[in-house]
Amino acid sequence: MLRLIIVLLLLAAPLRAQTPNQLLGEDSPYLLQHAYNEVYWYPWGPEALNKARAEGKPIFLSVGYSSCLWCHVMREESFEDAEIGAFLNEYFISIKIDRERRPDLDEQFMLATQTVAGVGGWPNTVFLTSEAKPFFGGTYFPPEQLLDILKEIQTRWRNDRTAVLTEADDLSVIVGAYLSSSVAARELTAELATDIAYTMLTRFDYFNGGMGVAPKFPRETAYLFLLDQAERDQNPDFLEAVTLTLDGIIMGGIHDQVAGGFHRYSIDPEWRVPHFEKMLYNQALIGRLLTRAARITGRADYERAALRAFDYVLRDMQSPSGGFYSAEDAASLNPDGESEEGVYNTWTQDQIRAAAGDEAEFLIDVLNVSQYGNFENTNSVYMDELPNDPEFYARFDAALALLDAARKTRSAPFKDEKIIVAWNGAMIETLAEASDVFDRPDYYQAAENAAGFIYDTMFIDGNLMRISYQGSPSVEGQLVDYASLGLGFIALHDYAPDIQTADLWLARAVKMNTALKEKFLMQDGTFAMTENIEGLGAFRPVDDSELPGGNGMVLALLNRLANRVEDPAFSLEATDLAAAISGLVLAAPEQRAYSVNAIRKMTYGNNEAVRFVANGVVRINADIDRASNTISLNLRIKEGWHINAHVPLEDFFIPTDLLVDGTSIGSAAFPEPLVTTLAFNMDQPLALYEQEINLTADIPPPSGLVTSVVLVLQACSDEICLAPQEVRFNIW
Repeated sequence: MLRLIIVLLLLAAPLRAQTPNQLLGEDSPYLLQHAYNEVYWYPWGPEALNKARAEGKPIFLSVGYSSCLWCHVMREESFEDAEIGAFLNEYFISIKIDRERRPDLDEQFMLATQTVAGVGGWPNTVFLTSEAKPFFGGTYFPPEQLLDILKEIQTRWRNDRTAVLTEADDLSVIVGAYLSSSVAARELTAELATDIAYTMLTRFDYFNGGMGVAPKFPRETAYLFLLDQAERDQNPDFLEAVTLTLDGIIMGGIHDQVAGGFHRYSIDPEWRVPHFEKMLYNQALIGRLLTRAARITGRADYERAALRAFDYVLRDMQSPSGGFYSAEDAASLNPDGESEEGVYNTWTQDQIRAAAGDEAEFLIDVLNVSQYGNFENTNSVYMDELPNDPEFYARFDAALALLDAARKTRSAPFKDEKIIVAWNGAMIETLAEASDVFDRPDYYQAAENAAGFIYDTMFIDGNLMRISYQGSPSVEGQLVDYASLGLGFIALHDYAPDIQTADLWLARAVKMNTALKEKFLMQDGTFAMTENIEGLGAFRPVDDSELPGGNGMVLALLNRLANRVEDPAFSLEATDLAAAISGLVLAAPEQRAYSVNAIRKMTYGNNEAVRFVANGVVRINADIDRASNTISLNLRIKEGWHINAHVPLEDFFIPTDLLVDGTSIGSAAFPEPLVTTLAFNMDQPLALYEQEINLTADIPPPSGLVTSVVLVLQACSDEICLAPQEVRFNIW
C-alpha cells in the first residue's frame, strides 16, 4: 500500500476523501492517475462488461496513456468534476483503457471514432451499448460539451434505444469488416516499389521536410522505406526526402536541443514547437533512421543526433534491471506548483543568461530565443542551420551542458516506468545496429541487458507478457511483442561480439517465431493481433502506428531467419505470408510502408550494412571509411563451411572476387588461401578461405552519384557447394 501511495503522489493525481474506484491496484500508471476521480471507473474486463449487460446501461469508454497531455486535461476538467462524475455514475458504466497495455482494443475503438468523427486522437472518448458495440465517439471534449453529450446520449438511450442499437450494429459491421478485410495477392515489382516511393513524395514538404503540414509526425517507417529505395534505385530524390526530413527534425524543437532525444511530434510545419512528451518508440525509430542515414551519407551531424538520443535513453530511460521505460510526460510543475506543458523544456532569454554566463548570447542566437517566444511567452528552442564545423559543435555542446545543468534544477516531467516488450524490442534492435555503425559496444551491452531482462523475467508459464511494471509482469503478449522482440534478438545475433553469443540470440529468435505461429497464425495465413479475441473481433494488423504493423514485422522476422538459418521452411513461410498480406499492403502502401519494405527485401534481398548469405553460412559486414576513401568487408564463415579463394585451383569453382564499379580489386588484396583437400575432391587440392577474412578496397571518385561495390562468393562444405551469390553495396 505504501508503494501505491508513493506512485499516486508521483503521478500528481490528487488523493480524494471518497472511496477509490476499481482502478486502484491496477499496474498501470495511467489507470492509477484516475483511481480517485469522481467517476467510478472500471478497468476493461468481465466485471465491467457483465455489469453493463446486467443493468442495461451504456458504456462510457475512455482510452489514453500516462504521458498524454490532453488526457490529463480531461481528467482534471471533467473526471474530477462532481457533476460530471455523478451523472456518469448514475447512467453509465465507465471503463478506462490504457492504450499502451491493450493496443488491440485501442486500435479497434480508435477506428470506430475515426469512422464516426472523421478524426482520432487521445483521449479517445467512445460510447458503447451494453453489449460493448460502439455507436458514437470523439477525442477531447471540454466539460460543458461533455456534459451536454452525456445528457443527449442518456436521453436517446432511454427514449430511442432501438435506433441507437441499430447504429451500433452498423458501425460494428463497418469496423469489423475493415479489421478482418482481405485483398487478393499482388506482386510488388521493382517498378511498383519505385512508384510507391514517388507517390509518397507528392505530399512531401520540400521547405521543411516531412509529409503534410501540421501537426507533423516523424513517420519513421515511411522514411526507412524511402532510404532503402534510395539505395536500391540509386535515386537522389528519395535520399533527398530523407535528409531534408532529418535536417528539419534535428534543427527543430522536436529535437531536445539541450540533452538529446526526440519529442513525439510538432504542432507546426517547421518542426519547431513540439508536443513535449518523449516516447521510447520515437527514440528507437528516429534513432534507427539516423543511424542508417549516417552510415549511407557519412554526415557527422546525423551521428551526433543519434548518439545524443541513445545516450539519453541509456541515461534516463533504462531501468536498473535493464528494461527501457516507456515515456516521459509533456508537462511538469511550474514554479507555482501547477502542471504546465513544456515548462521543463522551454527557455526565456533571462533564463539562458542566468544559466550560461558568457555563452548566453551565443546560445540565444543559435537557438533562436526571442523576447516574446514562440510558445506561451517562452521559447521552444530550435536551430536555423546545421553547420559543417566540428569546432562549432564542440563549443555548442559545452554550452548546452550549462543549460542541461540548469534544467535539472526544474521539476522533472513524470516518467512512465512501464516496460513494454514491443517498444523494448525496437530499442534493442536499434541499439545493436548502432553499436556496430558507431563503434559503441556499450550500446550492444545495453541492448543485451534489456533483452536478457525480458527473456529471464517476462515469460510466465512459457507465455510472454507485454508489460512489466515495478517488477511485476502482466498482460498477455500480443503479436507486436513477440515479433518485435524476435527482431531484437536477430539484431543481437547480427552484431554479437562472438559466435557463441550470436548463436544464443539466434536460437531465441527461432523460439519467438515458433511461439507467435502457435498463438497468432490465422487460417488465411496472416497473423492476428491477439491470441484471445476481445472487442469487435479478430483482426490482422498491417497499418504502421507507433511501431510497424504486426504482420510486416513477422514477415521481416521470417525473412531474416531464412537468411540466417539452414532451414528452407522459413523462406517458404515468408513467401506465404507475403502473398497473404500483399493485397492489403499495396491497397494503402503509405500507411503500410514497413510491410512494403519487408516484401521488397524478401523479394530482392536485404540492404543493410550487415548481410547474411548462403542460408546464414557467411556474415558480411561492410564498413565505409570516408576519411581514407576505403571500404572494408569482414567475412565470418560458419564452422564446417568455406568459400572459394580468389584463385580456387579448380576451373569449375566460382572464385571469390570484389569489384568496384565493375573492376576487380585483384589478387594482391586477398589473403593467402588455405590449400587443402576435401572429402569430395581427395585427388585435387583446393584453395579456400575458412573462419574469417578481411578485404579492403579503395573507393575512387564515382563517375555518377554512387560507387558500386560487389562481392562475389560461393560457399561450400565438405559435401555440397551452394549457388554462387553477388552482394552489392552502393556508396553515395
